[in-house]
Amino acid sequence: VKDIERRASRWARSLGAIATVIDGRSMVGGGSLPEESLPTKLLAISGDGPRLTEIARRLRTGDPAVVARIEDGVLLLDPRTVRPDEDKALIKALKTALAP
Repeated sequence: VKDIERRASRWARSLGAIATVIDGRSMVGGGSLPEESLPTKLLAISGDGPRLTEIARRLRTGDPAVVARIEDGVLLLDPRTVRPDEDKALIKALKTALAP
């Protein structure tokens, strides 16, 4: 979890005040473990509902496509689901999606 937290913190620093790092859970998957999860750190982007929905849409339709989730009024990304060599591309995609 420490490595995940370091990556999420780097992502947050690159985005500024709009982003924070919070505790979360990564779902292990389906099959025989559909309800199992692991502790993680999540990048959390705050904003109003319509703005977050638009950011999520821009991320999904961007290049590269990025899938985020909105939960409790916050846009969330889990570093556990992104390879470390993709961090730069992810940050670029986030900055593009966050642009006015």
